[in-house]
Amino acid sequence: MILSRSYRHEDLTLSLVLIIIILSQFMGKRKSIILFILLIAISLFLCISTFSLLANSSSYKIGNVLSNFFLNMPMCLIIGVIDYKVISILQKHNSKQSASQSIIIDFILTAILIATLSIVVNYVVLLILPGKFDILYQALPMVLWNSIIVLFIELFFYNKRQIENENKLNIIEKEKALYQFEALKNQINPHFLFNSLNVLSSLAYQDAETTNLFTKKLSNVYRYLLTTHDRPTVMLQEELQFVDSYLYLEQIRFGDTLQIFIENDKKNQDKAIIPASLQMLVENALKHNISTSKSPLIINISINENGITVSNNIQLRSYVIKNGMGLNNLKKQYSLYNKEVLITETDVDFIVKLPYI
Repeated sequence: MILSRSYRHEDLTLSLVLIIIILSQFMGKRKSIILFILLIAISLFLCISTFSLLANSSSYKIGNVLSNFFLNMPMCLIIGVIDYKVISILQKHNSKQSASQSIIIDFILTAILIATLSIVVNYVVLLILPGKFDILYQALPMVLWNSIIVLFIELFFYNKRQIENENKLNIIEKEKALYQFEALKNQINPHFLFNSLNVLSSLAYQDAETTNLFTKKLSNVYRYLLTTHDRPTVMLQEELQFVDSYLYLEQIRFGDTLQIFIENDKKNQDKAIIPASLQMLVENALKHNISTSKSPLIINISINENGITVSNNIQLRSYVIKNGMGLNNLKKQYSLYNKEVLITETDVDFIVKLPYI
């Protein structure tokens, strides 16, 4: 098989010691690594048994197969460790490549490395124990066996990526549910509903047309929240239509004490953002700041190819607790897509920049 010299008792003893040492290095790690080692052992035993039977079926002896197995197992484990380390390094540095390209590169580089190592080791052995040196004879079995080990490693990493993706999806679902709950709670909370109904009641005696429009806008707000609760992202155009309804309600309520300016280049309507994220920033400004006729609350919304910027002048209420829960939830949502929400606070302004997803 891999090593082709006569088997001696001391060879088998040394092989057993090497196997125990290598196994002990992995016992503290994941069970999947132990399973990987067992796969190597089973595959090696089956290969040796098959080739021994095909080579000379009349003299096939289980004792010879076991001797061959224990002699070659340490070398196979060493190859497995080398391949595992090499593939781990390659996958870290080639994360942008497709799966097929990554597998091909892994097979080629490990084959070259193991073939070179095999030639060097066998050459050194032949210097000690003279014999015929044949590069193809020495390297080919190692390359073929290395391919089997690399296949096991690729399956191991594939399974690992699947588990990581499932865990990531679970985290996304959990964070999304938390954010959606907070967004929905912000709108359905008794204060918002009470204030909206109060305004609606006042309008009913003053202006029927405005009352009708106010009712429609309020309906749009709740409809949007209920229809997007299971969507991870929405188009900017959808969010802006929702924010338009929400801002109408708030401007009817606050009157001239609330001034909102929107600068939109209208070139990014199909970009994706987190549902209710823009509205949450407006709600955050209203919640934490006072607004009067002499000192109106000014909210600026700027939309361009770099993202969305929402800023407001700071006029903090004295009785509002700043726990940052809403902004923290928003940051977590965007971090799931490897995007960062930038928050800047100066002496006079509070600025939040939302990226597109």
